[in-house]
Amino acid sequence: MGGRFHLQGFIAAIWTATLVIAAGLWATALALAHYDNAEAMARAERDSGNLARVVAEQATRTMAEADQILLFLIDDFHEHGDSWPPGLTSMLRQAVERSGILLQLAVIDGHGDLIHTSVEDAPARVHLADREHFRVHVNNPNAGLFIGKPVFGRASGKWSIQLTRRVENSDGSFAGVLVASIDPFYFSRSLEELDVGPNGAVAIIGTDGILRARLQMNDRIVGRDVGESPVLLMARRQPTGFMRVASVIDGIPRLQSFRTLTAYPLIVIAAFDEASFLADTRTRQRLYLLAAAACSLVLVGMALLATRQTARLAALARRLAQSEERFRDQAETASDWFWEMDADLRFSHLAGPLVPHVANGTLPIGLRREDVALREPGDAARWERHRQLMERREPFRNFRYRVMTAAGLRYFSVSGRPIFDEGGHFRGYRGSATDVTEREMAANRLASSEARYRAMFEAVGQPIVTIDEHGTVDAFNRAAERLFGYRAADVVGGPMTRLMPSAVGAVHDGLLATYRGSDAPVPRSEVRELTGRRKDGSEFPLEVTLAGWREGDRRYVTGALRDVTAQREIEASLRRAKEAADQANRAKGEFLATMSHEIRTPMNGVLGALALVDGPNLNDDQRQLLDVANRSGNALLQIIDDILDLSKLEAGKAEVEPVDFELRAVLGDSIDLLEPAACGRGLILTREVAPAVPDRVRADLRRIRQVLVNLVGNALKFTHRGGVAVRVGQEGELSADGTFFLRFEVADTGIGIPEDVQPTLFRRFTQADSSTTRRFGGTGLGLAISRELVTLMGGQIGVTSAEGKGSTFWFTVRCEPAADPSAGVLSVPCGPEAVPAEGGATPLPSAASASLHVLVAEDNEINRDIVVTMLRRAGHRVTAVEDGLQAVRLVEEGGFDLVLMDVQMPVMDGVTATRHIRAMPGEVSRLPIVALTGNVMPGHRAEYLAAGMTAYLTKPIVSADLYDVLRTAAAPRAAEAGAEDGAGAGPDRTAPPQGEPEQSSPARTATLPPPVPPPAPSSAPSPSAPLTGAPLTSARDPEHWRTAPLLDAQQADSLRSVIGDEAWIQTVAAFRRTVDDSVAAIRDGAGPGGAPLVRMAHTLKGTAANIGAVRLSRLASLLEQRMQSLGGCPDGDPLAEALGPVADATLEALSSHIRPAAGSEAEHATV
Repeated sequence: MGGRFHLQGFIAAIWTATLVIAAGLWATALALAHYDNAEAMARAERDSGNLARVVAEQATRTMAEADQILLFLIDDFHEHGDSWPPGLTSMLRQAVERSGILLQLAVIDGHGDLIHTSVEDAPARVHLADREHFRVHVNNPNAGLFIGKPVFGRASGKWSIQLTRRVENSDGSFAGVLVASIDPFYFSRSLEELDVGPNGAVAIIGTDGILRARLQMNDRIVGRDVGESPVLLMARRQPTGFMRVASVIDGIPRLQSFRTLTAYPLIVIAAFDEASFLADTRTRQRLYLLAAAACSLVLVGMALLATRQTARLAALARRLAQSEERFRDQAETASDWFWEMDADLRFSHLAGPLVPHVANGTLPIGLRREDVALREPGDAARWERHRQLMERREPFRNFRYRVMTAAGLRYFSVSGRPIFDEGGHFRGYRGSATDVTEREMAANRLASSEARYRAMFEAVGQPIVTIDEHGTVDAFNRAAERLFGYRAADVVGGPMTRLMPSAVGAVHDGLLATYRGSDAPVPRSEVRELTGRRKDGSEFPLEVTLAGWREGDRRYVTGALRDVTAQREIEASLRRAKEAADQANRAKGEFLATMSHEIRTPMNGVLGALALVDGPNLNDDQRQLLDVANRSGNALLQIIDDILDLSKLEAGKAEVEPVDFELRAVLGDSIDLLEPAACGRGLILTREVAPAVPDRVRADLRRIRQVLVNLVGNALKFTHRGGVAVRVGQEGELSADGTFFLRFEVADTGIGIPEDVQPTLFRRFTQADSSTTRRFGGTGLGLAISRELVTLMGGQIGVTSAEGKGSTFWFTVRCEPAADPSAGVLSVPCGPEAVPAEGGATPLPSAASASLHVLVAEDNEINRDIVVTMLRRAGHRVTAVEDGLQAVRLVEEGGFDLVLMDVQMPVMDGVTATRHIRAMPGEVSRLPIVALTGNVMPGHRAEYLAAGMTAYLTKPIVSADLYDVLRTAAAPRAAEAGAEDGAGAGPDRTAPPQGEPEQSSPARTATLPPPVPPPAPSSAPSPSAPLTGAPLTSARDPEHWRTAPLLDAQQADSLRSVIGDEAWIQTVAAFRRTVDDSVAAIRDGAGPGGAPLVRMAHTLKGTAANIGAVRLSRLASLLEQRMQSLGGCPDGDPLAEALGPVADATLEALSSHIRPAAGSEAEHATV
């Protein structure tokens, strides 16, 4: 009964395990299907979001170009005394022909009549007063740029999107409407280049719900109202998003991302067809489910087979148990018995308590042994040897045979010896017999068990090898044969080292020798790794699980093997992925350093040119546009600095630099810095330091001030009335090491922050909502950088706010008590970076500006001319040189108040020249030296200051920063002259605090260069179009110069606007001579060369970059690097050979870019 219950429990366990495994398989399949679906949706969201962002940028540039044309026309209307200039229609047609996006430019007068249009043969005096784009400007004078619905033009006879602006007379009265008609099918054509897959869609929709453009565009759907679509409903709540929805236009389900343009009331939608995009994912999901179903069927089949086999084995076990019980009883009652045979070898006597009886119950007296024994198959030879032995009358021992007795089949082992009489005659045999039935049955069971083990050993799927303590292979299953390629017969009996490389085999033999010579225990479930070798000689990694056992005095080890080649490949792939990530991180740092230099260099020309344009002769409009350009350039520089700061923090390159400082004084300086911004907005800016806070502390002052100024600047930006309060207090108690935490709070009475967006404030490029960027500007990096800086200083940062009730930003910083009360206080200026150097240079004090004698050392002629012009316009005397050696010689002669020193110059660089000046005797060694450099990455600042430079200005040089340096250097002279003239030497040009709008004045639009049409998202500049913008190309690509444009038109036009048309023509002529000389020298000097050729290539690179010759600059840069690495220019070098043709093409492009001054001005004014 107990056995039956045990059998039922075992079968129940089999089915339970089957169900559990099947459930696990289904759960795994469902989990994989869910994961695939989630991964596909994430990929769809990422790809469609990126596509929407690219299309949004193109749409923004397109709208901006059309709006710029309207603004230029309005300004032209005002310049002609509130009347349209003669030839306006021709000008409109020329503007439309130059533009790739405009269908028509038209002028509607104040009565709604079309009076001018770029469309030829247009109907005269078309009345358009009923059009929406006319009525909007009549009813709303402040409508600004209006983007209308797609309409069918009465004059053009085509579908168009109307971009309109109101035209007012000088007295503010309504003068009409300017209309720029954009072809909605232009967007469709440009979007056709985008690969969105089958049934994919890209569309541009107004926030009013009207369809403006679509990838598949036709007259039936243009202007359709889709305002009630789920995408538009979500877009009205958030600027970007992603959703799965069916199109209201064609009903096709798609995976859609949308993005609202920040500057215009438009929404861009990018979508992938759900069925096509998820096709592979659905296929994999079906495969997962089919695999789970198939495995479940296999498991059920195996469970049924196991159930039947278990029942059969249970029946056999019961019969075996019964037999064992019977044999056990016989063994317990059996004992040896004795026998005698006569001369004929017949039993003559049997004695003993358990003498066997034959089947009929009688004793086998008179019978021969052969008569009662049951022969076994294959026993004939053994019986023949036994017969011959007895005929030779020899003794024998342990001859085994079986007999069918009355009690059943019994095994006996007999021993006997011959009997002879006194005469030596053979009388027979006498001996004893032992019942060995139990032993024989046990041997049979052992043989059966061995057979079952062998069958399992051969059938198991995992390779198994057994060796003895000498390393000889004892067993080798079929799975091992497949793994190593050997047959078992080739391996069994041979050394295990045959399956290993030579080096591994030697180590294995040494371990076995140690194992044999010690009493080490037999290993149990020990896992090791080694290298295996197949029959073909290939090697692969193995994981071996060892188990030891004994058989008598011999020890054996069985190993279960597992090929871990795939696992090792995965590990190697992970290592390669980590190395790739590290390489990408390093590449990012190099990219940021390169981009910082490449952006700052043209920005130097832009901001320098803007500073030169500034003057007393500008009217209000011209000054306003000039101020806008200045603020835009400074904002771009701030964004670059923010990105570099964040990159350094993420890369772990930023370090805490603790110094002793007076907290209250530093806090006062920071508040005073922002006081003008607060006053300009009518706000009250207060500060409060708790009495318990010590006067002097030790911490990273520069980082604290950076975070504090950022938070206060943000508070001022988002506060319209009331004020901002800065509070400082001590948080917690002193720690055991004497450190403590200071808590800084910046509380404002501004607009507040919704609770649901507060957790995302400190993320990169994140603001409360898209309207924040439109209303207040910014990139969303300030708070992210503040968080990283506070974390670097061992503190925390957070915010408490309620919408409409103001906000309180706080952060904590770990501080130490000041070590030395007499130590100085480090101050970080807000303008150009000026930190005292260890070389003993005089720090730059703060004073009013005075006329100075400035020495400018700059090898680049264009940059040198810009800086010299800035200084001379500010009333300073200037001496300019081209290298550091000339600067050193002039400084020795004396008479200079300050030196502006470029870092990279021929003959002697700026750092070396500074060291020479600092080594001079007398006061001249303390002359202030300011570095001019485009290097802003970590390590450069310390190098310049260590060389003795007083401060440094990063390129592009901003006039406000340059004047701040001059003003501080003029302090001693201003103090002496103060009693005589009582004022500074020039107007105050200090830039306003960051984030505060400056007072602007109008600028002259006729001198501005024409806008450059925006390229399509997927298009790249063609070498055949030399006057387009230069794409960003990796400098690691040795062929990147071939795809660069010949001429950067924006750079050339910017330089031309700074120096004037006449000087531009002279500059091009000088550049032509420089290029001809350089190309000839490099070509003639090809071969083993030295520094002169390298320097000439370097000069050509810089000169070409400044004038906008992009391809020539990049080719000269590669040639410079090649000559530096090879020590000269090899004969037949491909770069040197390409230099001449590129130079000729560049000069030809420059020649075609030279236009007469009057024509240029007129062209700018009419576009």
